[in-house]
Amino acid sequence: MEYQQRIQKAQQLLEEQNIDALIVTSPPNFFYFSGTWLDSHERLQAIVIKKSGPPIMVIHEMAKEEIRNLSLFESIFWKDGEHSIEILNSNLPKSGIVSIDNQWPSQNLIQLMRLNPNIHFVESTNVIGKLRLYKDQLEIELLRKSGSIADDVMEKAIAFIEPGKTEIEVVNEIKRLFKTHNVETLSFPPIVGAGKNGAIPHHQADETIISEGDMVVIDLGGIKDHYCSDMTRTIVVGKKVSDEMKEIYNIVKLAQEEAVKAVKPGVPIKEIDKKARDIITKAGYGKQFTHRTGHGIGIEVHEEPFITNKNMQLLEEGMVISIEPGIYIDGKFGVRIENIVLVTKDGCESFNHYTRELICKC
Repeated sequence: MEYQQRIQKAQQLLEEQNIDALIVTSPPNFFYFSGTWLDSHERLQAIVIKKSGPPIMVIHEMAKEEIRNLSLFESIFWKDGEHSIEILNSNLPKSGIVSIDNQWPSQNLIQLMRLNPNIHFVESTNVIGKLRLYKDQLEIELLRKSGSIADDVMEKAIAFIEPGKTEIEVVNEIKRLFKTHNVETLSFPPIVGAGKNGAIPHHQADETIISEGDMVVIDLGGIKDHYCSDMTRTIVVGKKVSDEMKEIYNIVKLAQEEAVKAVKPGVPIKEIDKKARDIITKAGYGKQFTHRTGHGIGIEVHEEPFITNKNMQLLEEGMVISIEPGIYIDGKFGVRIENIVLVTKDGCESFNHYTRELICKC
């Protein structure tokens, strides 16, 4: 009964923060509380959670048969032609504080504000965001499974790469490999950056031909049972590996290793970023490390907490984060290495086990 427990925890947070109700609307958050992935697009879908009592689900009548765990909710089904925001409003407190799903379209919120000017609306970061920071046992098992699939896809994708292949061909192979695991939806479009394209952290794969001597950055992830994977490896194609390539690869690898070793409960998140960034900066490549060290992952591929040098939040058991430092040499190549790790009672557990040693595809 994970969903019942999540609702109860939300109610506890509402009580602690003196918030009268929570409105849940986005597909990821709707799934988190109900076990149903529902995207009604322009039609309203909402779960209203108050401090006590059963939560109320307000959805279009055509979605009735899709809902799992319906017994957890007091359900209201509306029809086309009815004013769904008015129906939602009639199930909210007449005044007080209501937490709004951060991903709810502003036009809906504006309508609701007009209907009920006595409510003060606040964002959902301190309720939904706080809950989703900590993965329960079901979520952990699903993330482990998703990470294992990513390991297999990465290994086989690297085996597929050879001189003469294009970046797009490798991307299509990655998609095919995920489908062999019944993963139809990817966490994001796979990144395959060969040679100088690898220096663009979010390069969109194109018809660039992979050549002998290229470093290739491969960043991939898939969504299995609604939980994401995300991992990155960097390889060299051919026998020619320059001293510069070896040096930079080893710096990134050390930065990634040391940042992972630093992960444990009670450590400020900014210290994880600092651990990786200091190693890269000391080696002379601080300006070439152009992004955060990582991010949370779960139902969404990028979620709280974000591993930046400004985040004062402490790591806690149950958080799941990426550790992915990189160095990008404009016009030449890039290196990034990424694993997903779970914060455990006394350290962390990696959900990715494929080698982080430099692979040379000859």
